[in-house]
Amino acid sequence: MKQLLLIVVASALLGTGCELKFGDDIELIAPNVTSKEMAEVTQRTGIQFPVGATGLGYVFFGSGIDDALAIKVLIPEEKKSDFLKNNLFQSGKKNKPSVQIVSNQSWWNLKELKDREDRTQSLPKGRYVECSFGKAEEKWVAYISWMST
Repeated sequence: MKQLLLIVVASALLGTGCELKFGDDIELIAPNVTSKEMAEVTQRTGIQFPVGATGLGYVFFGSGIDDALAIKVLIPEEKKSDFLKNNLFQSGKKNKPSVQIVSNQSWWNLKELKDREDRTQSLPKGRYVECSFGKAEEKWVAYISWMST
């Protein structure tokens, strides 16, 4: 009987002490995608955005066990080469993106890209980033997704 009581008490303590806390989900579209969101993407992915880059759509999924984010960014024509200097384009794998976290967002449309370059890269601590970059309506656009596992 003592063992049963000990198991019940231990289970109750573990159950209350191990409550998982999750963050919030955030969805924004231009003009509400600010330098704050772009800095968050840079911090998590290592991708640097050139001056004049504009966020067109952003989503952050923080309410699940694994965080994930995606952003669509307009890159100025004259800054294309600066953007392509990012490590992801220098050493990432030339694979098409596989993460589908935002495929249901109206602003996420990889099919619109022409002259497309795709890169994927594993990051430290079980994180993963991918980018599709190309022309959409004669403007350079980057679709970036990131997730932690």
